[in-house]
Amino acid sequence: MWWAMLRKAIRVLRLSIAVLVLFRFLPGSRGATAREPIRRVLILYEAGTAYPGVNLADQGIRAALDTSPYRLEVYREYMDSILFPDPADQQRFREFYIRKYRNRRPDVIITMGPSPLKFVVEMRDRGFPGVPIVFCYPTWLPGSPTLPSDFTGVENDLAPSETIQAALRLRPGTKHIIVVGGTSFIDRQTEGLIKEQLRTYEGSFDISYLTTLTMPDLLERLKQLPDHSIVLLIDFSQDAAGRKFIPASEAAPAVAAAANAPVFSLVDSFVNHGVVGGKVSSIRETGGVAGGMALRILKGERPQDVPRVKAPTVYMFDWRALKHWGLNERDLPAGSILLNREPTFWELYWRYVITGVLLLLAQTLIILALLWQRARRRKTEAELRDSQLRLEGIVEAAMDAVIAIDEGQRIVVFNDAAEQMFGCPAQDAIGSPIDRFIPERFREAHRGHIRHFDDTDTTARRTMGASGALWGLHANGKEFPIEAAISQTKAGAGGKKLFTVIVRDITERKQAEEARFLHAAIVESSDDGIISLDRDGVITGWNAAAQRMYGYTAAEVRGRSVCIIIPPEVREEETALLRQVLDGKRVEHYETIRMTKEGKRIDVSLTLSPLRDWTGKIVGASKIARDITLGKLAEAALRESEERFRLIANAAPVMIWMSGPDKRCTYVNRPWLDFTGRNLQEELGNGRAERVYPEDLQPFLETYAQAFEQRESFQMEYRLRRNDGEYRWIFDHGVPRFNADGSFAGYIGSVIDVSERKQAEEALSSVSRRLIEAHEEERTWIARELHDDINQRIALLAVSLEGLKQDLPASNGQTSRRFKEVQEHVSDLGIDIQALSHRLHSSKLEYLGLAAACEGFCRELAGQQNVEIDFHSQDIPKELPQETALCLFRVLQEALQNAAKHSGVRRFEVLLKARSNEIQLSVHDSGVGFDIQKAMSGHGLGFTSMKERMKLIDGHLSIDLKPQGGTTIHARAPLTPKSMSRGAAGQIGVSEL
Repeated sequence: MWWAMLRKAIRVLRLSIAVLVLFRFLPGSRGATAREPIRRVLILYEAGTAYPGVNLADQGIRAALDTSPYRLEVYREYMDSILFPDPADQQRFREFYIRKYRNRRPDVIITMGPSPLKFVVEMRDRGFPGVPIVFCYPTWLPGSPTLPSDFTGVENDLAPSETIQAALRLRPGTKHIIVVGGTSFIDRQTEGLIKEQLRTYEGSFDISYLTTLTMPDLLERLKQLPDHSIVLLIDFSQDAAGRKFIPASEAAPAVAAAANAPVFSLVDSFVNHGVVGGKVSSIRETGGVAGGMALRILKGERPQDVPRVKAPTVYMFDWRALKHWGLNERDLPAGSILLNREPTFWELYWRYVITGVLLLLAQTLIILALLWQRARRRKTEAELRDSQLRLEGIVEAAMDAVIAIDEGQRIVVFNDAAEQMFGCPAQDAIGSPIDRFIPERFREAHRGHIRHFDDTDTTARRTMGASGALWGLHANGKEFPIEAAISQTKAGAGGKKLFTVIVRDITERKQAEEARFLHAAIVESSDDGIISLDRDGVITGWNAAAQRMYGYTAAEVRGRSVCIIIPPEVREEETALLRQVLDGKRVEHYETIRMTKEGKRIDVSLTLSPLRDWTGKIVGASKIARDITLGKLAEAALRESEERFRLIANAAPVMIWMSGPDKRCTYVNRPWLDFTGRNLQEELGNGRAERVYPEDLQPFLETYAQAFEQRESFQMEYRLRRNDGEYRWIFDHGVPRFNADGSFAGYIGSVIDVSERKQAEEALSSVSRRLIEAHEEERTWIARELHDDINQRIALLAVSLEGLKQDLPASNGQTSRRFKEVQEHVSDLGIDIQALSHRLHSSKLEYLGLAAACEGFCRELAGQQNVEIDFHSQDIPKELPQETALCLFRVLQEALQNAAKHSGVRRFEVLLKARSNEIQLSVHDSGVGFDIQKAMSGHGLGFTSMKERMKLIDGHLSIDLKPQGGTTIHARAPLTPKSMSRGAAGQIGVSEL
């Protein structure tokens, strides 16, 4: 019983584990909650993202803000006070940020470092009036101004004293403390704080400050430190020569490598770079605390009610550095975090050791249980056999009809079984002739048989056979097959003969035989090999399909062990299978190997079932074997094909991925794993999207999902994080896959790194921008020269001609007419020069805005070219960024001039409108159209100029062409373009309808 309970518990445990695993990997369903209004958060950093500390702080802030119930707009700006320490540069940064966020007032500002805090303290009333401030790492020195009450945040908690104490515990004989720092503004502020806290050690130790040296001089000094020294690295972003350093990744490794004494630090980002460690400030956790404060303010708390806190610190040490300097980790302060520690054998493999021991114990218990069960089963089986034998005797005696007849064939004994068999009470049957229970056609044969027994004194059993059949007759007249055993004895002193007939109703046996014959016919006609075995594995049945499969005839195998068709290496497996079947279990679709008469090995799928006798006792086993050799070969071929594909994919010079119909990734090749630095399991499913740049993630998912819905190829570019943490531009080309039956099987795609190409495009865009700017400057200069100089001279010439004309005699009419013609030509020339000046540089664009300038240009061009231009503008703001207005105006000029010159029609439509956050311009004609490829590859600069101009303002230019149906040029530009130096957002799309 306990064994059954154990098996049940194991099944329940497996089911529970399966449910837990399924629950773990099912995507969580999160109800869509209504978002609060948008909240804006401005984060001002001391330095740029090249500094690891900035990234750590940003991670902490982002982790805290991710829990916000609001939809956040987070803006990040970098004061770069280390790279640009000049006050004039910093003031320009301040003015720029004030202008930038004038119309996008943040709800809270987070400052990271002293320069951003100083900026908001001095400029908040002007640039950010009333905006709450959360600060981090203020690094205020004594005498610094007191912060307003609505400033809250995380104050410095540098712990040089605790770090020195930990260092002295690790290195008790220390006599010299060397403080290493840089010369930047932050370095000196930090140095001032450290000096204040180390004054208590000046009488006990020799404290030196190496904070005014160049990096080469500093490294040389560190190589020659006296014995019994320790080094405290506080901060180093600039040396005495003005050279900039990233403290964590550049300065700290150099100092640690050069010093001939252990180096301790106060910042966690220095650890892992050769520094031993100390009580360090956790930059990421500090950012998380600041982000949490900002979130509380966004939720409605006043800054005054959010108390200022100290920056979190923790004892953190590098195990490798401890080993390098021979420091004992047992001397570390309690609760210290130890990085890069090599685990012991027990720490590495304790799970495996415990699991192995538990498995051995479990196997021992199972073996003991099986032995105990087998002994108990054998004892029970012996007892059951003895009991069954006694019971069978009783049952047989009770079930067979026992009838005794005298020499006159009259019944003298008629037991209960006979009453039930023939349906006649004993009192009615006794004394009556036996013929009443024998059908009439068998009565004479029965009499002759009795006479034969009387003459020979022999006993015989008569059954249905070739010579005939025995049938009994029921009292109701129904015949039924019987089996009879007749014996004779002499009873009494007179020696009268008494014949005893034991009659058995074999109706059920006959039906069973008929069923068996039917079953045998089915077995023989089956295409699967069917084999019957006794309990010892001896073959008792062998159908025709088995003969075809194994090559043996039934006569050759019947009575022999089944091992003749089982290879030697799997015979133990056969014994285990037979044992399971004899235990009453059914084994289905078990794949294994068998051997034919010729010695050929074939793959078969077996189904084994127990064979039972009429009592339900298992007397053997039935095997149904199906030849799956061809299927196995097909599977092997498929595996080989898949392996070849993987070898080719892993050798390919590009990254390759595959996904199933559910959009989840099912395969990536080795170049992909080398690029990301992750294992295959991490990339499968939705793992591929985890390394996409956050700004590119939504377009990436939309393009991917749209392609899946339409079953079409797609191409896209996005940024993907490489194994070194750098985001690289990649080009992803995916195509759909289909099965042999035409069903959709997913996608396969190839990916290449195009970062160098993107950099080249940006460089080209920068060159284009400078060319266009120079072009515009030249046009402006020429326009002013034409308008202010040449045009004035021509006007003066016209006035002079008019004066000369007045001085001519009235009689000289021909000369007067020629003067008038010259005067008209000069006047026309002045008008043309003035129009040319306006086209080169529109003063309306500068003073009246884009809409007025475009409308004026359309009117002028319509008059000059004698065409009709239908111009409409909608909601165009008068004040637009100068570069946006100028680019759109030039696109309009170029588009209308090309249309008037090449379209062949005299009517054009121009629409200028503002929609959401962009300006849209469209120029339409119904002319003959043009070849876009020819236009792009031609020698003209008009189309290229339009495209490059739109790139400079992050705009988009597209052309709709209808053969012989007209051309429409669409230009879209954001109301607030990004920095013109980026120049990578402009695109051109062409659709030929």
